[in-house]
Amino acid sequence: MTKSIILMVLVSIMVIVSSLSFNAFAICKTCGAEEDWSASANNFLEGKPINDTPSSLSNPQQNRLRNSDFDSNLLKEATAKSANSPNNLVATSTLNISLKDINAMPSPVNSGSPVMITASFGNNSSDSQSIPATNMTVYATIKNSAGVEVGKVNLERTSGEEYAGIWNANPAAGVYKATIVASALGASKTFNDELQIDVSKAA
Repeated sequence: MTKSIILMVLVSIMVIVSSLSFNAFAICKTCGAEEDWSASANNFLEGKPINDTPSSLSNPQQNRLRNSDFDSNLLKEATAKSANSPNNLVATSTLNISLKDINAMPSPVNSGSPVMITASFGNNSSDSQSIPATNMTVYATIKNSAGVEVGKVNLERTSGEEYAGIWNANPAAGVYKATIVASALGASKTFNDELQIDVSKAA
C-alpha cells in the first residue's frame, strides 16, 4: 500500500515537472522566434529582476521604444507639420502691372505746403485682368535722404488707371523719395524710390 502511494506521488511529480518544462520553452510573439524562458522563470521565482540593467522608462515608454511603427508615425507627423510651417508657405503673388507715369505737383514745393502725387499704372501683358477692374489699394511712402519715413499718403482712384493723393510737405527743406505700393486680390507690387520730391524752405 505504501509503495503504491509513493509510486503515485512520483508519477505526479514527473507530470508536473514535464508540464513546467514544456511551458518554459515559449514562443516570443513579438519577435517570432523560439526562446528559452526557464532562466527568466527561475529569476522570477527567486525574486531577481528580469533585466540586468533596470530601465528608467515607464512600461508605456518602453513599449513605444520597441515599436517601430510608432516611431514611423511620429516621423510622418513631424514631416507634415514641417510642410505646413509658416516658413514654407508660398509668398504673396506679384501684380502683373507696371508704373507708366508718376509725378508731383508742384515741384519743387515749399515746406509746409501741399503737393499732389499722381501715379498711372499699365499692364505688363495683353491680359486685361492684370490690373483689377475694382479699385486697387495704393499708397506712397515718403522718405528723406537718410531713408527715414517722413510721410505716408493713400492714393485714390481718380480715373481709369490713375491714382492720386495729397501730401503735406511739412518736413524741412531737402530731397525726398516716394515709394509706391499697389495691392489687390491678395497680390501686390512695390515700386521703390520712383518719385523725387524737392522741398524748398518757405519764404
